[in-house]
Amino acid sequence: MDNTLDLTPAHKLARRTWAAQYLQTPDSWASTIFSDEKKWNLDGPDGYQRYWRDIRRPARRTIRRQNGGGSVMVWGGFSTTGKTKLAVLVGRQNSDDYVYTLSEYLLPYAHLHYGTDCTFQQDKASIHTSQYLRVAIKVDSRRY
Repeated sequence: MDNTLDLTPAHKLARRTWAAQYLQTPDSWASTIFSDEKKWNLDGPDGYQRYWRDIRRPARRTIRRQNGGGSVMVWGGFSTTGKTKLAVLVGRQNSDDYVYTLSEYLLPYAHLHYGTDCTFQQDKASIHTSQYLRVAIKVDSRRY
């Protein structure tokens, strides 16, 4: 199964244009902070499970809990100056939770290394693009 986005020619052109623009200004990345979340299932991978084994020996027995054994999700950020503290996220995240994560983990790192002169780069997950987050960032940026 192919796990890629179906990009139209317009998407591809927009990506090439964006990349060409920033290829000419590599210094702009010096003050950019990138972030992402990662979830791990505690009882194994998120999907289809395979493993290599010696066929002369018995197959491995796997034990699974009924609800999957739980999971752990973390958030982290990094830039050319280092990395943020790793945030261990509890439960399903919403915009309120994400604003809290940014205020506790991103902002202290950003202010320590860049003051107020940096760019925060994130993906377009729904909690990253919510109206609540946009308002919270505008209000918070006035304090610093």
